[in-house]
Amino acid sequence: MIGAVLDVNSVKHSRLSTMNAPTTLPVLQKGSQGAAVKELQTLLNKHFGVPSIGGPIVVDGIFGQVTEARVKTAQYRYLLKMDGIVGNLTWKALKANSALTATKPTLRRGSTGSEVEVVQKLLKESGYYKSVVDQIFGQNTENAVKAFQRDRKLTADGIVGVKTWQEYEKLATYLTFD
Repeated sequence: MIGAVLDVNSVKHSRLSTMNAPTTLPVLQKGSQGAAVKELQTLLNKHFGVPSIGGPIVVDGIFGQVTEARVKTAQYRYLLKMDGIVGNLTWKALKANSALTATKPTLRRGSTGSEVEVVQKLLKESGYYKSVVDQIFGQNTENAVKAFQRDRKLTADGIVGVKTWQEYEKLATYLTFD
């Protein structure tokens, strides 16, 4: 391709498309074995192999109890459902070493589901939320979110948007490595 003109926009678009392409990595869980588990264990060691959380795990390609526990630590850190199963979201977060807060939904009173559960658990473990973790964003969750937002110098509106998710990610990192 000597003398060919390189279209920079095509290259940029191609790279972005590749980054946003769905992962072809398998869903992994306790009992899984093989090369994908070795890749997972290597990623876990890269991001979570510090002495304060047990040091590096053995990269043996066997998804056992220790790997499952470290996956749950990663899921907590990345604000994901802590089920120990490595699916698309867990793979993406591990590869980006980020909670991918820009992709998180906006939560407010009336929201329900696993994302609300993640928020409630994090707020409970940090002392903001005193009620039962029930996946329902009610008055108690809203009050806890507002208190957290005030402490973080955010607009205390009780709505979990991008900025609040980003602050939750910082808190989860602190709680994970403390």
